[in-house]
Amino acid sequence: MPKRYVLLTLSIPEEDMDLAMGVLSGYPLLGVEQGLDACTVCFEQNDWQQGYENSIVAELQQVGVAVELVKLSTEEDQNWNAEWEASIDPVVVNERIIIVPEWRAEEFSYPMTLVITPKMSFGTGHHATTRMMCRLMEVYAKPGDTWIDVGTGTGVLAIMAAKLGATSVYAFDNNEWSIVNSQENVARNAVEHIVRLEQVELQDVQLPRCNGLAANLYRHLVIPYALAFIDAVEPGGIILVSGILKYDRDDVAAPFLEAGCTLVDELAETEWCALALTTPTT
Repeated sequence: MPKRYVLLTLSIPEEDMDLAMGVLSGYPLLGVEQGLDACTVCFEQNDWQQGYENSIVAELQQVGVAVELVKLSTEEDQNWNAEWEASIDPVVVNERIIIVPEWRAEEFSYPMTLVITPKMSFGTGHHATTRMMCRLMEVYAKPGDTWIDVGTGTGVLAIMAAKLGATSVYAFDNNEWSIVNSQENVARNAVEHIVRLEQVELQDVQLPRCNGLAANLYRHLVIPYALAFIDAVEPGGIILVSGILKYDRDDVAAPFLEAGCTLVDELAETEWCALALTTPTT
């Protein structure tokens, strides 16, 4: 008898998606497909309990996520892997950098190929913030540097830092799915000897000293930890920040600028922006 799946589609603002993933991780999910201001959560029918849709919405609202239930449906089993693989397209970051799933890696020849096969983690390159962070890292990451990747997701920025010549990269995330996926992707890119991964909460992490730090997070996670990020980076080092909606740009930049950082670069794409700041030299 074929399996049946329950699909729960939710409307969630982009800026609340990371917080929502934390809540959803407490349920027996098979996967999450993220779209623009929406996500679809998949359960095996045997794992689904009546009323889950209401409890999920209630929990998300309780932590401040502006969520709406869009649709609850069921589907018969099919070749999900083939369907999923067909839906993941390569992402051309620029003329030098491409992000590809492993089953298409041999099709392309770019100076830098990042082999990223996502699970439920953020950071495939399909999101504007990841692409902008890759472009900034290409400019500011130097051979011999040490880097921190805050909220690593699929590991794409940690892997890129390693391929740009970093001698060590510390990457962490609070999500078990992300750490498992990033470990797989680090191995796919043969940078295990450079990238160290850890599952840890942002408020508990002990940040090592580094030359550069990348934080592709939402504003509510960047602003409170701005000083901790600055303290971790050597004087004159670089901090790359994204996950920021354009209308939050000034609020996110403020704690860095007040602490003596200098804004040296910024990018914008659709509703999102990314900032590059250098830390104070005195």
